[in-house]
Amino acid sequence: MGEIKSREENPVPGIAYSEIHIPDEDSLGTGVFTSVLHPGAFGKNNPIISSIMNEPFFVLILSMNIAIESVTAMIGKSQNARPLDRKVFKIPSDVDVKKPLSFKITFNDWDLLNMELNGTKMETAE
Repeated sequence: MGEIKSREENPVPGIAYSEIHIPDEDSLGTGVFTSVLHPGAFGKNNPIISSIMNEPFFVLILSMNIAIESVTAMIGKSQNARPLDRKVFKIPSDVDVKKPLSFKITFNDWDLLNMELNGTKMETAE
C-alpha cells in the first residue's frame, strides 16, 4: 500500500526531468506523470519522447511534437501489447517554446484523464 515516487534528471535529450507519482503501489494505473522540457528543446529535438516503464506491469509514453502541435499519450502494461488507453492533446499554437515547458498527465484506473501544459489544461485533439 506504499506510494511510488521517482524523478529522473535529464533522461533523454530535451527533457530536464521526468517524474512519476503513483499514490498506491497496488494500483499502478492511477497517478501523475510529468515531463519538463529544457528551454528551446523543440528547436533541437522533435518529436521528444518521454516514457516510464516497468514491464510487464506499467508503460506510459508521451510523444511531444511541436511540428504538428500535439502530444500523444499512451498507457498500458507492455510495449508489445495494445495500449489500454491513448489520447492526443493539442499544444497551443502560441506556446513559447523558448521557455521551459511542463507536461503533466493524470491517469486513473488505466484511463488517461487530462494533460496540463505549464498548469493549464490542454484540449484533446480526438
